[in-house]
Amino acid sequence: MSPTYKLVPRSASLNFPATKIADQPKNDRRIINLYFNEDQEYRDWHHLQTIETFYPENYFVHTFHRLIPWETYFADEPQLFALVNGKRVIDQLCLSNPRTAELVIQQLSKQMKLEPNKTIWSVSQNDNFSYCQCDQCSTIIKEEGSPSGPIIRFVNRVAKEFPDKIISTLAYQYSRSAPRLTKPVDNVEIMLCTIELFRHQSIAENPECAAFKEDIIAWGKISKQLYLWDYTINFNHSVSPFPNLHILQPNIQFFTDNHVNALFEQSNSTTGYEFSELKVHLLSKLMWNPDCDINREMEVFVRDYYGEAATAMLAYIHLLQEELEQSGAKLWIYEHPTQHENDLFSVTRLEQYMNLFDTAEALVADNPVYLNHVQLARLPLQYAQMEIAANNMFTERGWYQLENGKRQPREKLFQTLEQFHTVCIRNQVPTLNELKLTPEDYYQSMKRLTNVSVEGNKAFGKKVTPSVSPDTKYAHGDVAFLTNGVRGASDYNVHWIGWNGTSTVLTLDLESTTAAKHIELSSLWNGKSWILHPAEVSCSVSEDGINYTLLGKIQNKGDQQVEDVIKTYFFDASNQRYRYVKVEITGTHTLFNWHPSAGEPSWFFIDEIIVSD
Repeated sequence: MSPTYKLVPRSASLNFPATKIADQPKNDRRIINLYFNEDQEYRDWHHLQTIETFYPENYFVHTFHRLIPWETYFADEPQLFALVNGKRVIDQLCLSNPRTAELVIQQLSKQMKLEPNKTIWSVSQNDNFSYCQCDQCSTIIKEEGSPSGPIIRFVNRVAKEFPDKIISTLAYQYSRSAPRLTKPVDNVEIMLCTIELFRHQSIAENPECAAFKEDIIAWGKISKQLYLWDYTINFNHSVSPFPNLHILQPNIQFFTDNHVNALFEQSNSTTGYEFSELKVHLLSKLMWNPDCDINREMEVFVRDYYGEAATAMLAYIHLLQEELEQSGAKLWIYEHPTQHENDLFSVTRLEQYMNLFDTAEALVADNPVYLNHVQLARLPLQYAQMEIAANNMFTERGWYQLENGKRQPREKLFQTLEQFHTVCIRNQVPTLNELKLTPEDYYQSMKRLTNVSVEGNKAFGKKVTPSVSPDTKYAHGDVAFLTNGVRGASDYNVHWIGWNGTSTVLTLDLESTTAAKHIELSSLWNGKSWILHPAEVSCSVSEDGINYTLLGKIQNKGDQQVEDVIKTYFFDASNQRYRYVKVEITGTHTLFNWHPSAGEPSWFFIDEIIVSD
C-alpha cells in the first residue's frame, strides 16, 4: 500500500480453482514520478515503470541545452540560438538553421552508441518561453499557425536519421498547439503537457480547458505516438490539501479517448504529501484500466490503510470536495494555501476537518500503525493552518493574539508546529515541495518567522523609503512589510519584498535619535525561481539624514549555485547615535551561467529590518 506498509491477508488454507485471467493495460507506459516509484517491489505491485526504463540518462525532457550547450557554441556560433526581440539568446535553439540539425544529429549519434538499448530520445525545448523569432522561424510559425511548427519540422528531420529509435518532443506551453500543415513522422513522440490547466474540475467539463481540448484532439489526429504529461500535485506546497481525487478518473478517460497511449503523472508520490499513498494507488489503477470502479478502489484502500478510522477519513475527503464544489474555488498547481483561507480553509471548515481527524485518531489510538497513518494525513491541514497564520500574523487567525495590550503567542498553533515537525521526522518525510524544502528547514524557518521582533525593535512600524520601488507581485510591493516585526520564512510569497534585475537603497526613518547597537536584515535564495542573494549589502547611519557613517559592507561572492536559503546581514552600530539607517542593496542583476536561463534578470528578496540593543 506504500513502500513502508504492506497488508498481507492471512488464511489457514488457500484454494486456487482452475481459472484463466487475461488482462492488458490501456496505456503502454505508466510512470508516476517521485519517491514511491523508486521502490522496486512497490512499483511491480502497482504495474508502474520508470523514466530510466525507456529514456537514456539526461535525455528525457528539456534537452536543447544538452544537445547544443550554449557554453560551447554561443560565442562562436550565436546563429544556432534563438533570436528574441532582435537579440540572440541562449534560452532556446534556432530550429530553421541547418547547422542546428547537423549538430543535434551528431550529438545523438554519439550518445546512442553509449546507450544502444535505449529506445526513446528526447529532442525538446528548454523550460522557458524564448522561442526563435528569426525570419525563417517566424515564416514557419505563420505557415503552421503555431510555434510548434518549427519544432515538428526540425524533429522530423532528426527522426528520419534514426528510424529504429523514437524521437520525443514536447507540446508544452508555447508549443502546445499542433501545427496546421506538418505531421509528426511515425517515430516521433509528442509529449503533450497539461501544466496550465486548473484542477478543480475535469478537463472535459471545465469550459476554461476548451483550448487544451482543441489541442489534444488536433494532436491525436496527426500523431501516432501521443504521450500525456499530467500534473496532479501542488508543486510549491505539495503537503497542502489539494482535493483533486474526483477528477483523476474523468481526466485519464479523456486522455485515452483522445489517442493517448502513454501517461506520465507528476504526482504526490512522496511520504507526507497530501494523500500520497491513496492518490498513487488510484492513479496506478486508472492508468492500467481507466474504467475501473474508482470509488470502490478508494473505499477499500482507505479501509485497509486507516483501519477503524476509515469512516472519518472518507468523511474528510468528501467534505473537502464538497466545499470545493460549493464554494466555486479553483485549484492551481502552484497555489499558496492562503488563496483558500475564505473557502476550503475557512475558520468553520478547518474546525470541521480537524474534528474529523480528532475522531479518526481516537478510533485508532490503540493501534500505532493506523494512528501514524492518520497523523500523516493530518499534516496537510496543519501546514495550511500554519501558512495562513503566517500571512495573518497578528489577526484572529495569526500566530499572535493581543492580550492586555501585548502580543502573545497562540500556544495551540505553536504546539501544531511541534506536532507537524515530530510526525515528519518520525516518518522520514524527505521534502515538502518541488524545491526540496526539508521538514527540518521548514521547521527552522517557521521558528524564525514566528520569533517576531516587536518589543525592543526600534524599527517596528517605522517608514522605509526605497530609491527603486519593489515589484508589486509580492506583498503588493508594500515596503511596510520590512518593518512589521515579522521575519520571512522559506516562501518568497509571504513577508518578503522583491526587486527584479535592479538595485535599490532603503532609507529607514526611526523618527527619533537612538544609540541601538545592532542592525540586521535578511535576503532569500531560491535559484529555481530566479532569486539570488544580493551581490552586496552595505549599511550607513545618520543623525541628520544628510551625513552618513558607513558601518560596513557585506559581499556575496561566487556564482551562488549552492547557497543557504536565508542569509542574515548584521551591522554593528556601537558608539553611534543616529535617526536614519540607509541600506544599499546591489543586486546581481542577471542570472549566472549555471542557470538554465542565464543572462535573464535575477531577483533579490529582502525581509525584516531590525534595529535593537
